[in-house]
Parts: sequence; C-alpha cells; structure tokens
Amino acid sequence: MKKCIIIKNRMSGNSSRVDDDKLKSVFGNGFEVEYLHMTRDTVLSDFSRYDRIVLCGGDGTLNSVINCKKSDNTEIFYCPFGTLNELATGNSQANDYFLPDVGRAGDRLFSYVFACGTFTPLGYVVKNKQKKKFKSLAYISKVVNQYRINEINAKLTIDGKEEEGVYTLIMAIDSPKCFGFKFNKMFKMDDGLLHVLTIKAPKRHGLIGAIKIFFPLFRAFFIGFKKPYRSKNMLFDEFQRLNVELRQPVDFCADGEKVSVDGTFDIEPVKLPTPIRVIARNEIDNMAKENRFV
Repeated sequence: MKKCIIIKNRMSGNSSRVDDDKLKSVFGNGFEVEYLHMTRDTVLSDFSRYDRIVLCGGDGTLNSVINCKKSDNTEIFYCPFGTLNELATGNSQANDYFLPDVGRAGDRLFSYVFACGTFTPLGYVVKNKQKKKFKSLAYISKVVNQYRINEINAKLTIDGKEEEGVYTLIMAIDSPKCFGFKFNKMFKMDDGLLHVLTIKAPKRHGLIGAIKIFFPLFRAFFIGFKKPYRSKNMLFDEFQRLNVELRQPVDFCADGEKVSVDGTFDIEPVKLPTPIRVIARNEIDNMAKENRFV
C-alpha cells in the first residue's frame, strides 16, 4: 500500500487548529498513514519512502520539507497553519492551487523569499511561543529593533549585468508578498522568473542613516513595483539567474529559516518535478464535511 506522512509542526502559529482525524479523512484515503508531530528537536531529512507528504505549518516548515530527500513523484500538500503564511496568502486568491516552481540559492530551495539585511531577521528571531500567543502581532515588537542599517558588501550579476556595492537589503523573491506587504506587482505565477530588490546602505549611520533608508523602504513596500525600477540607491528587476558574490559571511532568511551563506552562489527559478498543492484551512474543512478526498 502507498504511504502517506502527515507532518504537524507543533511550533507553528496556528498548530492548535490542526485536526489529525480530519486530515486523515481528506488525505489518507487509500494510503497507509503515519504522523510526525514536529517539536524544536525534530530533524527532517529523508522522506523517500513516502508517496504523499502532507505538511501543516508555516512557510518555514515548507522550506524544511522541500529541502529534504524525496522521490520526484512524491505528492506534496501544503496546509498553511503558520502565523503569516505569506506564500499561501500572497501567491493566489484561491483556497486550492498548485505551486509549479520554487527558487534555488546555491544548493538550497526556497518557496518564496531568500533575503538578507534590514528587517529580514524578523522571519526567524520571533520566538514560537510569542507567535502562538500573539499571532502576527508578535512580529511588531521586533520591528523597531530590526530597523537598522546593514553593510553587506557584494557583487551581483543579474542576467549578465553587474552591480556592486554595500547593501542594507538584498532580496530575491518569487511571490507578490513579503513582510506583509503585497508590493511585487510584477509577479506572475509560473512565468519562470524571480525578482530582485536591493537597497544600498548609506555611508552614515545613526539618525541620518535611518532617515535615508526610510525613503527607499517606503517606496518599495508601500508603493510597490509595476515595472523594473532603478535609482541611485535602489534596484528592482526580474531575472532568470542572479549570481551573488559575498565579501563576508551573511545570514539569509529563507522562507523564515535562518541560513548562513558565504562565497559565491547562483539564485534561479527551478521547475518542480511534481507541483506542490496548497490547500487552505477552510477548504480542508469543506472537503472533510463533503467527504471529498484528494
């Protein structure tokens, strides 16, 4: 009999809403079902013996699973039970849709964002207890602390065009949404492209530097981009391949997971051998009530 594993991340913001029996009724028909309840010490590595993976958690949980060993034919179902669920709420208005591709940075996959610099640690510094208790409000308390100038010395080659400087933010995104802002108005599902946003660091820190980075941050996230944009201190563009050459080790946020990176690597879109099916919580409820199986 085919095997299905249902993964519940107990640390995700809305894990208390996960109903194991309901999930089994929707996803387990005709499968031998196993459960994995993730805790802080759980290490995910090899799912190659499973024909179906159902994961209930946030964007970080999805990132962990797509980077594990598995068969190309394995079905993956992502049920967003995280705090922000930016991939699920950003990529589609539908309650049930397929994610055909992801991004790859070096040898690591990411579902919607791979970024470093200003505000990006928000994805991994907020404690799980705070997320479970305060939901999205848990991030607000960290915003002021993360409003800081970073100095990321890097050379970027965007589809053959070189850019070099000291940046306070470098972001590769495959979604219309990040930080809660739906700013990437150029995004199209399954277009084989990613987008890059860079903001250069000011030469002065302190209040003057904070004021200087406010304006490009406001321009990027509150106004957004309908077409490529370039100014003295900011760039937004689409790409098929972005080569990043770092001058020092840097911590990146990959879908909410902390990843330390050094040296030179490429970022590019990757077509999935089997698209990931994203199903919202209310759609799972409807399917269970109507005895609909997948």
